[in-house]
Amino acid sequence: MNFTASHLYNKQNISCTAGYKKQDGSSDAALTTSLIPDVLYSPKNVTVSVSPSGSVVENSNVTLTCNSDANPAEQNYTWYRADGGQETVIGTGKIFKMKVKTDTKMFFCKAVNEIGKQPSNITHIDVLYSPKNVTVSVSPSGSILENSNVTLTCNSDANPAEQNYSWYRADGGQETVFGTGKILNITVSMNRKSFFCKAENDVGEQHSSITHIDVLYSPKNVTVSVSPSGSVVENSNVTLTCSSDANPAEQNYTWYEVKAAQEIVTGTGNTLNTTVSTDRDIFFCKAQNDVGEERSNLSHIDVLFPARILFSSKCMKTSNQVSCFCDTAGNPSPTTHWNLHGKPITQPSQMVITHDSLNNSYLRSIITIVEPQDRDLSTLQCFSYNSLGSASKGFCVRCLDNSKENESQILTPVLIGSTVTFLLIICALLVVVWFQKTHYKPKSVAATSGQHEAKEQTKADNSQPSTGTDLSCNNPEKMSKSSADKSEDVVYARLKWRENTKVKEEDIYVNLELSDGSCLNEKKCENGGEHSVSKKEEIESMRAEDKIKNIRKESEVVYAQVKFQTKTPESQ
Repeated sequence: MNFTASHLYNKQNISCTAGYKKQDGSSDAALTTSLIPDVLYSPKNVTVSVSPSGSVVENSNVTLTCNSDANPAEQNYTWYRADGGQETVIGTGKIFKMKVKTDTKMFFCKAVNEIGKQPSNITHIDVLYSPKNVTVSVSPSGSILENSNVTLTCNSDANPAEQNYSWYRADGGQETVFGTGKILNITVSMNRKSFFCKAENDVGEQHSSITHIDVLYSPKNVTVSVSPSGSVVENSNVTLTCSSDANPAEQNYTWYEVKAAQEIVTGTGNTLNTTVSTDRDIFFCKAQNDVGEERSNLSHIDVLFPARILFSSKCMKTSNQVSCFCDTAGNPSPTTHWNLHGKPITQPSQMVITHDSLNNSYLRSIITIVEPQDRDLSTLQCFSYNSLGSASKGFCVRCLDNSKENESQILTPVLIGSTVTFLLIICALLVVVWFQKTHYKPKSVAATSGQHEAKEQTKADNSQPSTGTDLSCNNPEKMSKSSADKSEDVVYARLKWRENTKVKEEDIYVNLELSDGSCLNEKKCENGGEHSVSKKEEIESMRAEDKIKNIRKESEVVYAQVKFQTKTPESQ
């Protein structure tokens, strides 16, 4: 008998029976023989069992057992990892212990004996792990204009799947929660351009790396830095640097200087080298890129300059006193004092010296002299000085002899005219009352009245009577004319009020400037101490006076204009 040996017959009882049928009718004869074959075969039915079974948390220990059927018995067992489509030997032996991870969760074993070898099927272990490879995607991608809308998506790998997503803003070194969900729609800006997300499941959580969105915005925080810093001496060179934050980087810088409230372009580029002076001390820059432009605040440079005496310095006369004003400018703040006959004036009983500070750089010193006719004031001088230099000016007051007579000649017609005007107003009111009483349909009479106030010019003006006049030395004709008019008969005065006329206080200040014929402008004044003025000093003084104009506040000035008319032959 022939048959093909199979591992299925191994250790099985195989028998063969031969039967003979007798002719004489007796029982049949039979012969039986058997054998138990020892079939040799390679490993069959190779399988892998995992303990513990079911889902396993990442990094947990598991025991793998390789099972098979072979004859002779298996001699070798080899273990392989099958993740990623590659077969990698990771161990040997019928039993293999290991820690499972997200990338080591697919295995098989191979059993080998003398006949052959056989691998098992791949065994998949259900490894539970927290979110991995968390990333953020942005739509639209690339550069985004400030205040544009974008969509953020949080992506990750986890088992079980992620249950929660949280969004954080990472600008300024702080993490601030500002949204939830796998997808988030936001508006980006220069301060909202760095984000990350956090994914969470039952095993754990993981956040993405920070995603920086390239936000395009116009220049911000534009500032000006000055080198050297601090105070700078007049006519020194300084370097101005314009700094800002912009994306894309700034392409153009423009420099401006401010003069008399006007903005004048003075240069371009990130830095500007310039020479500063008293009228070139305020600058700003403008930065521009493809998105927009922005300007800095005004940068005020503290310009140091020597003490100067301004052209607005002069003297004013009242009924029984003279007040002289010495207007000075300088940085550091100047100091002033008065000299008479070459010696400092120490404020005797008939002289009062006061100071009016407009700011740290501008000062008015006022000397008030009572009964000046009793003194020789031909050598009156004002001195101004600071750490950088000094200046002096002499005041000519030789017109004082005729002061009382001139004042009376001016006051007499003014008083007469005021009286006549008052009487005319009373008469007009009486006529109006009579007119209303004698008519059936009275007409309304409109009267306009205004309250007019005038602010103080300076502290010195408070101590001066309202009849103060300028000590001009070249007005004898006007004085004599006023004297001649005194003998004429006054018929009436026309009183004209100018209402709501706004005059800047700096204009009042500037009105103190000397006329061409005033005592202070006399080049050959007797005993006068005034020095000749160069063109440069004149320009510097004018600049300083412009500064005063910009600093003074507005004040309202209301005044009356009185016109006197004499009798004509017709009126007589």
